[in-house]
Amino acid sequence: MKRRSSEMREAPDNVVDKEKFIEAINVVQMELGMPKENKADGDYTYAIGKTEAKLPVVFASGLGFAEAAKENDVGLVLVTEVSKQVSELGIQPFDTIVKISAQGGNGYEKITNSLGIEQTAEAFSGAVYHAMEHDLIDIDLVLNRLIKLNYMPPEEKK
Repeated sequence: MKRRSSEMREAPDNVVDKEKFIEAINVVQMELGMPKENKADGDYTYAIGKTEAKLPVVFASGLGFAEAAKENDVGLVLVTEVSKQVSELGIQPFDTIVKISAQGGNGYEKITNSLGIEQTAEAFSGAVYHAMEHDLIDIDLVLNRLIKLNYMPPEEKK
């Protein structure tokens, strides 16, 4: 079936809403006291990347999380602290974990892209405990990453 260019495509599974992602990062950066960008919002466009990482159980404590929540709404949980070892695996600050899994036994899998920080932490711990119970060395993470791209609007024709 052909799509008309004016039709909006649905986001693929396990990809968070881009506007919610941008807002969450801004909120957490403010809470962490990070300096605000100098460029105007119009100077950037954003893309969301989906990546996967194997996290060794021994490095599980190398991640820290924060939730950018609004009143009466579950916010987006972001990775805020990354140890050197975890960083070398490709996980970056302000990534968001959308799925956590571990093999072994009947397996363990939890979709986390709509969960708050407590449920995300429980899912993360559950995967680590499952891996340890089945003598696995790592857990699997599916992450989303907001990618900021410089945007140069086309020059207006005179």
